[in-house]
Amino acid sequence: MGVDERKRQVLFSIVRDYIQTAEPVGSRTIARRYDLGVSPATIRNEMADLEELGYLEQPHTSAGRVPSDRGYRFYVDAIGGLPELTSAEAALVKKHLGGKLRGQELMLEATARLLSILTNYTSIVITPAQARPKLRLLQVIPLADHRAVVMMVSDNGVVANEVLTIPENLSFDDLAEICAYINYQYNNVSLDRLQFADFSGRMSARIEAFERAMDSLIANLERRESDRVVLGGATNILNQPEFKDVAKLRAILRVLEEHDLVFKLVRTSASNPASISIGAENPLEELKECSIITATYRFGGLKTGHISILGPTRMEYPRVIALLSFVSRFISES
Repeated sequence: MGVDERKRQVLFSIVRDYIQTAEPVGSRTIARRYDLGVSPATIRNEMADLEELGYLEQPHTSAGRVPSDRGYRFYVDAIGGLPELTSAEAALVKKHLGGKLRGQELMLEATARLLSILTNYTSIVITPAQARPKLRLLQVIPLADHRAVVMMVSDNGVVANEVLTIPENLSFDDLAEICAYINYQYNNVSLDRLQFADFSGRMSARIEAFERAMDSLIANLERRESDRVVLGGATNILNQPEFKDVAKLRAILRVLEEHDLVFKLVRTSASNPASISIGAENPLEELKECSIITATYRFGGLKTGHISILGPTRMEYPRVIALLSFVSRFISES
């Protein structure tokens, strides 16, 4: 049993109605609001078939049906022409993201704020990666109990540090010697060229612990100097009736506080069909009742970033897709 045209019309009517009302949809509602040319009994039979196929679900407290993740995916994949932005929406984008803003940071913070206001969902902006950081200074500072702090400073002034337990066969003076050597050989050199293979013979196997500390420092600096997350309207999730459950809400807000998890979420969305992750397609259990739509933009003609909208699976997909497309194009062309 497949999805013929009548089942398709019934499914899409249920999806559209549920997006607007957040209430389970019954056959009489579909017959009354949508001119499908068939009786409520026929619609009820089609709904039963769609439920058996996995496109609809029936909440145990209601006689109506709601779309499943599979139903939303079928609906999203069938979206054809997108709605045009209203003249007021287009004017707001041009006003708030127009020529008065100077610099990447201000532009992207304004983008996050504006998208959250226009959609009433949570917006996520991933800033473009910067040029690879370079080493300005590597320093070791002694602590008690045969420990030391290894501090690395990039050419942009970003600082990372790591506490190191000094191995028994390595003294603090040895660490200072290693740092002096690296500062001399690799000052103002991209961090990805800091290869211990170049001088491990000089320092012998005594530096294994130091190598691990260096790997951690480099990863830390590169992560902090690369992409950055800007959120807009994180508390908009409070406005959605699906998330009145306090435990669900707290779990979602905790994810939004963890920027590494947000990166993972956006990357997954960008790799999915139409750059949309729906429900269980999300990699995080806490967001199994959410959808995320992602668009790619270019800043300065070269650097690539992402803008996303996070909301319930009951999301206004055509409108959000159209808005993200318009905004990403506007930023790229600015």
